[in-house]
Amino acid sequence: MFFQKKKQLHCNETSQKDDYLELIQIKTLKHLEVFEKEWNAILEENKNDNPFIEYAFIKSWWKSIGLQEKVEIYAVKEHNRIIAFFPFQIKNNGFTYVIYFIGKNEASYMDFIVKKVDLKRVIMFTLDELTKLKKSIVFYLHGLLESSGTIGSLSEYLIARNLKVRNYRTDLPSFEFENPRIMIFSTNMIKAKMYRNFLWIKEWGLSKRLPKSNMEDKYNKVD
Repeated sequence: MFFQKKKQLHCNETSQKDDYLELIQIKTLKHLEVFEKEWNAILEENKNDNPFIEYAFIKSWWKSIGLQEKVEIYAVKEHNRIIAFFPFQIKNNGFTYVIYFIGKNEASYMDFIVKKVDLKRVIMFTLDELTKLKKSIVFYLHGLLESSGTIGSLSEYLIARNLKVRNYRTDLPSFEFENPRIMIFSTNMIKAKMYRNFLWIKEWGLSKRLPKSNMEDKYNKVD
């Protein structure tokens, strides 16, 4: 499935280059196999050391545990070049869509597969397109590492879109990694915000809420 969009991207009032980006939805293992080379090339350029976002792990997870889940991986194409992957599993609880990283209960550390130079603009494009497609969404993104840069780029996006977020720390036995973070946020649809608030309360008792930054404090009042 293909979603195409030519748009002027903006982040914190700063305009980006006008790029032609295309969102490709991957819903089968056979389709995923087409992109193995591009997936591995991105991670190699990033000097990735997170085993849970390697192509081999994602494919193995999908072939076993993932067959019971609704997997939707999104690839981002710029002209004739794949520049990013967003490995998601999605649930529709009858109230709103909830988007998780693949391996929510199995993978301790997760992230987007995207070259660092493309991170900010690709996050903005992909989350904007998903919002247009699904409208009411809660994002529950576990396993994020501050060292990856994704948390900072997501925070900039959320501020630019005036979306509220809460961050939590999970204490896990980590091999050479810091303890991962969970980011929970939603689109501005009423049902999405209600379920987001429920998850905020639930996660409060399971994880450690991180102190709010000055920017987060400005946008983080529950509504």
